[in-house]
Amino acid sequence: MELEFIKTFLKVDFDDDDRIIALMADVAEQYITAAVGSCNYEDARVRILALVIITELYEKRSYSVEKAGAKAQYTIRSIIAQLQAEQEMMEDDA
Repeated sequence: MELEFIKTFLKVDFDDDDRIIALMADVAEQYITAAVGSCNYEDARVRILALVIITELYEKRSYSVEKAGAKAQYTIRSIIAQLQAEQEMMEDDA
């Protein structure tokens, strides 16, 4: 995802945190890949999942999805479960 898109989602209109936000975007992508395996980053759910993770990391500066708020944790875990199931189905079909 483009940094400017992420900043718009976060409602950040300054450049001071660009490196931090970019790092958090990388962490979100790595987290999703580790949880799900290969996935399609064009899928809207994957992008929203990444944005939810980035938002939690940025707003709480917690660096841990497990420390995310309860609603964010539910969203994260729910989307990951969906994506994992789809990945398993794709592997079974291969």
